[in-house]
Parts: sequence; structure tokens; C-alpha cells
Amino acid sequence: MKILLVTGRQAYRMVMDVAERIMRENPGLHIDVLALPIPVAAMMNTIYLQRELASRIDYVKQFNLVIVPGYTRGDVAEVSEKLGIPVVKGTLYIQDLPLMINALLRGVKFSTIEPADSILESEKKRVELDVLEEARKLALVEKYFDINGLPISSHYPLVISEIYVEEPSDLYKYKRVAKYADLVSIGVSIGCNLLRARELINKAKELFSKPVGIDTGELELAIEVSGDVDFINGIRVSEVGELLRYVDRLREKPIVLLGDPEKAPVDEALELERVVKFLVGKGFSKIIVDPVLMPPLNGLVKSLETIIHLRNRTPSTPLLIGAGNVTELSDVDSIGLNALLVFIGVELGVELYLTTEASTKTRGSTRELRRAIEMAIIAKKLRKPPKDLSFNLLCVKSKKAMREEPPKPREIAYVYEKPEWRPDPSGFFRIFVDHDEGVIRVQHYLYGSR
Repeated sequence: MKILLVTGRQAYRMVMDVAERIMRENPGLHIDVLALPIPVAAMMNTIYLQRELASRIDYVKQFNLVIVPGYTRGDVAEVSEKLGIPVVKGTLYIQDLPLMINALLRGVKFSTIEPADSILESEKKRVELDVLEEARKLALVEKYFDINGLPISSHYPLVISEIYVEEPSDLYKYKRVAKYADLVSIGVSIGCNLLRARELINKAKELFSKPVGIDTGELELAIEVSGDVDFINGIRVSEVGELLRYVDRLREKPIVLLGDPEKAPVDEALELERVVKFLVGKGFSKIIVDPVLMPPLNGLVKSLETIIHLRNRTPSTPLLIGAGNVTELSDVDSIGLNALLVFIGVELGVELYLTTEASTKTRGSTRELRRAIEMAIIAKKLRKPPKDLSFNLLCVKSKKAMREEPPKPREIAYVYEKPEWRPDPSGFFRIFVDHDEGVIRVQHYLYGSR
């Protein structure tokens, strides 16, 4: 079978690379790439295609099928009719062409109107699940270390949910939050005693069945409960000297080391690099660095610059992004902020993402981070934007207009009098959403009984 892929000048090299890869995987299949004199393939329409392909008719006639860009405007059936050769629309993204070709070889028919993506949905979903499964397997092999069996690896980044509670009974309402987290960090207030801290940790382990850490501003308390937790979160650089007294106890304990965002990015990165080397030299084997992400317009760009420096200077140390500092301190829907932070982080190779759901507006942040990470893993592996996957983070907005034209009335009735309102004798309903329990509650009451 001979296939012709049509593209523009800018994408020619990329399409050629994909075509060569497909032919290596499918001996006997011949694919050629034609770059038309247009910069961007998405600018093509049927009139342009018809003119350009007709002027190369002897060359085009060699092929059994012509695949044009998925973004081509119009129905390419008229182009096919003019050329006397089957012409169909390809995928929206070059990286998805192998899926289309494999489907073609299995006998799948494609459209002259719709991009191939709509037909490839089930195939795309299978490929995406395979990518995630491969990432999980790679994380088990290529990792920095484990936290209670969970591999810390850039192949499959993890989500830490930070939960602040005063009483063990308060943890019950976070069961749905913890469901989407890989690890849970219990934040305890200054002055919390050892007994209460242990009660919170043990209850969290019982309820969530996940690795549990502690985040406290008091180093002594963190040391006291180090045997009860799977990791210690929030050790400041200024406390490193004190840590040396407990090297035997903490040698194998994962520790999150905090940066100092007041410093210049290069200086902060250099200091953290120096401290990590110092701690490793003293026997600490599991260090995670949190450069402390600052809020937007208050140092966020500097924080990202620090992360870039750290990634380049400390490739053998896992990094953490504290997304909560951005979502909690911005009056913007968390879903977009979380996604963008993850996309930036995964591109940089950041391994862990910490968030809180301390306010109503950030409810769902843990789930949003988990989904964004999966989108980013797939997009990075397939070398495409985090777009047109089989799942997304669109909640309020939609990619497609869902307008339905209202029916045209045959007869119009005009109401001039307002009828008397009578309460339903059977009563009324009020509907509530219980976000903590994940249920919808309905209350029935009679008129006047509330």
C-alpha cells in the first residue's frame, strides 16, 4: 500500500520523521510526504488542496490513498472526486498519525469531513492507558528511593495532600481528598503535644491507608514522631545542624528540605545544593527539596527560576512544588492553576506536588493535580500538547458548542394576568450537595413548616 501524507513547509521534517518510524514498524508499507508551499498546514482548505494536488496529478496518482491535515477546512470528498483517488482527513496532531495508519491497515474507514481523531477515540484511550502503565513500571525501576513502597521518580510524579486538623475525628471529612493523593502530610499547629500528634498520625494511617508524614514548625516534635511517620515535611535549612544529632534515627527517613525564597534564585539553588551534599555526606539518604513556590506577583517567577537552577544542578535529588501557595493565594479557579503548575513541573522533571484544600475555592485540588499529572505524562511521552486526549480538565467550559436551536412556535399565547400562586399541599423539596461525604441530600418539608 502506498500512502501520501500532505503537509505544510514548517511541519515537513516532523511528518517525515513520523512517516519513517511508521514504515520501520510496517515493512511493505510505503509512505511519502508532500510539503505544499504553505507555511502552516492548518491554513489549508479544499480549494487550495484541489488546486495544488491537481497541478501534481501525475505524482499523486501513484498512491492508493492521500491523507491531508486534520485541520483542513471543508469536505475533501470534492478533492477526491477531482483527483480520482481516495482522500481523507488525518489527525489533528502529527504524533497521532501512527494510530491512524495502524487503524487503516486493520481496515478502519476514515472521513472526508471529520478529523481522524473522532474515529480513533477508543484507540487513543488504549494508547494513553498503555503510556501511564509504562510510566508506572519505569518509576519502579528508575527512581531516587521509596516512601513506604511508593517510588519517587520523574516518570510518574506523586501528589501529597497536606491536611491541617486539630482533632483525630476531623480527619474523616478528608477521606475523599486522600483518595486522590499518593501521600498525606498531617500539618500540626505550634504547641501540639506529642500524644495528640501521634493520635493524628495513627488515625490518618488507619483511615487513608497511605504513607503519612508530618509537617510541623517544631523540629523536636518531628524528631519525636519520626518513628511513626513515613516522611518528615518542612525541615528548614537553619535546622540542618540540629538534624545531625539524630542521623542514626533519620538516616533512612525521607526528609523534605525547605528553601529560602528571600534569596536570589541562583543563591537559593546553590545553598540547597550545598546543604543536600552535606546531608548526604553525613549519612542522610532520602532528601527531597522544596524551593517554596511563592504566590503570583510576589515571587512566583523567581521560584520557578530557582527550580530550573536546582533541576540542572541537582539531577540526583527529587524536587517538590507546593501548588497550594499559588491556588490558596489567588482568587482564580484552582483547576487551571493546578494544571499549569503541573505542566510546567513535568516539563522540568519535578517529582512531587503538594497541595492543600484549606478553603472552599480549592476544594478538589488533589484530584485536579492527579489528573493534570496523568495528562502531562501522556502528552510528554507522545510529544504533543496536553490537548485532545481522551480525558481533560474542562469543567465549566467545553471544546464544542452545544447549541440547540429552539423550535419555531406555530402559535403564540400571551398571558396578561398573573395567576394566583398556591403552595403544593404535598410539600416541597430542598436539595443540598454534601461535598465532604460526596452525596446529594434532599429535604422534604410542608409549606410553612420550616
